[in-house]
Amino acid sequence: MSRGARFTERLDLLWLGATVGVGLLGLRLIHMQVVRNQHYSELAERQRTQVIAQAAPRGRVYDRNGDIVATNQPAFSLIFLPGKAQDPARLAGLADSLARELHRDRGELFERLLEAAREETAIHLAENLPLKTMFKLSELKTLYPGVDLIVEARRHYPYGAFAGHLLGYMGKIDRRQWQRLKGKGYRVDSWVGRSGVESRYEDVLRGVDGEIRMEVDAQGRLRRRLDEVPWQVGGNVLLTIDSRIQRAVEEGLRASPSGTGAAVALDPRTGEVLALASTPDFDPNLLLLPEWDSEKQAVASLPEFNRAVQGTYAPGSTFKIIMDAALLQESVVRLDERVFCPGFFQVGNRAFKCWEKKGHKWVDFLASLAHSCDTYYYSMGLRMKGPTIERYEKLFGLGRKTGLDLPGERSGNVFGPEARKARKRGWYDGDTANLSIGQGELLATPIQMALVAATVANKGTLWKPRFVKRLERPGRPPEDILSEPVGRVDLRPEVWDKVQEAMVGVVKGGTGQRVNIPGLVVGGKTGTSQNNLGDDHAWFIAWAARPGEVPSLALAVLIQHGGHGSSAAGPVARKAIEAAFDLASAKGHEAPAEGAM
Repeated sequence: MSRGARFTERLDLLWLGATVGVGLLGLRLIHMQVVRNQHYSELAERQRTQVIAQAAPRGRVYDRNGDIVATNQPAFSLIFLPGKAQDPARLAGLADSLARELHRDRGELFERLLEAAREETAIHLAENLPLKTMFKLSELKTLYPGVDLIVEARRHYPYGAFAGHLLGYMGKIDRRQWQRLKGKGYRVDSWVGRSGVESRYEDVLRGVDGEIRMEVDAQGRLRRRLDEVPWQVGGNVLLTIDSRIQRAVEEGLRASPSGTGAAVALDPRTGEVLALASTPDFDPNLLLLPEWDSEKQAVASLPEFNRAVQGTYAPGSTFKIIMDAALLQESVVRLDERVFCPGFFQVGNRAFKCWEKKGHKWVDFLASLAHSCDTYYYSMGLRMKGPTIERYEKLFGLGRKTGLDLPGERSGNVFGPEARKARKRGWYDGDTANLSIGQGELLATPIQMALVAATVANKGTLWKPRFVKRLERPGRPPEDILSEPVGRVDLRPEVWDKVQEAMVGVVKGGTGQRVNIPGLVVGGKTGTSQNNLGDDHAWFIAWAARPGEVPSLALAVLIQHGGHGSSAAGPVARKAIEAAFDLASAKGHEAPAEGAM
């Protein structure tokens, strides 16, 4: 090939390479100008705007009379809006200042600030700030561009510890919850219900968060509000709780000998929960305080254990009500039949003691319950036999959950030959004697025993207890929650009449005279739950009515380590009954308790 031809070929290749290069450069320019244009526009937009999430106010919680028991109030939050180019040294200085003012871990704060700067995303650094702290932190706004304070709605419980175990409390969402709920609009720093009503009805109470889009300068300082997506407030929950009764039982439990216990009050006509309390209790407001607050740290160790539905105790002599129903229904005893009580009852070579050491002498059906004579029930229990007693335990709802709409409810424990057989253990006459007075392995929760009292009061209907009356979701008709009967204790009418009469006798002239309230018909039963690990537990269960009316209140009170049912649990029951019927705390009949049962 000639030198000229080779030159021409090289020139052609050069032109081809140049053409291809220019073409590729053109395609790159087209890609940058057209395809990537949206990306760079979005990036530029994000660099001059920030979106601040606004937590929606939660719905309110009301008691049955419309009294607000959970609501919201304004609170200050500290936010950080990173600018375009954040100097790590300045962020470190900000972390130092925040750690000092908030008593927080400096390293954790620095990591959060760095992450916000990398993601160019606004974050919450602290919430629900006390005024004193807020004023101190406001000085940082001038020193560190991007730091700001905003006002948000925060949960508030106007009556403090009122119904704390029932209402529950709020807490920050954890990582697992957030992964599950982020599709529903939850943020990584959202607040959620942790227990009680706040948790169970989270889907009703939670609103829809809003957003504010702000223009910021290169340092992250807010310049102006661009637009806003308003939040939507959550729905409301109307409870069946009566604040008067709830306060009465809470005050009574706190003033009890041990300060530890539970009380449940029901409407026996509907199964509505009128009061549900457990002590020690807690103020859910304190659990909303910042992590560094000393008051929050003080309550953080308080148990969330709800004795009303999770505590299980031997029912003691309150079980004699079920025994009476079984004895009459099964025709095991005549009303006028008398048993002699010398202070003990012999079963084989073992003497089972009556609580009255000197004995009750001769007692019949009504007197045996009024004075809680153990000897009578030992005798009748052995006559009726363990399998029959066990069957009546189950009939009255013991050994199974009540179905109350709260997490963590326990079922208690049935005690009898069948239950023993399932555990591959035998059954003996001594076990029957123990069971006849509500001891041994028989365990019940306070709400179960309140339902026993309610079942006697309404003569046979077992209700599924409920504490919510109505749900009010935005944009929907109100949803009324209906009562639900879950069982029936079918006894002859005269049996119910006699059991009620026997319970009235306990209050009028027996171990329950502390709860004898003029102007009311009150039926009750004291009880002592034996405890091998310390002082015995005290019980009182009751129902009450105005003369000539059907009972409208049933309740159970348990004082842990309280000793005697009459002296420890009786005063709490009296307070609850007086509150339910709008009675002043009249002196009434303050006869001394006859004994421990």
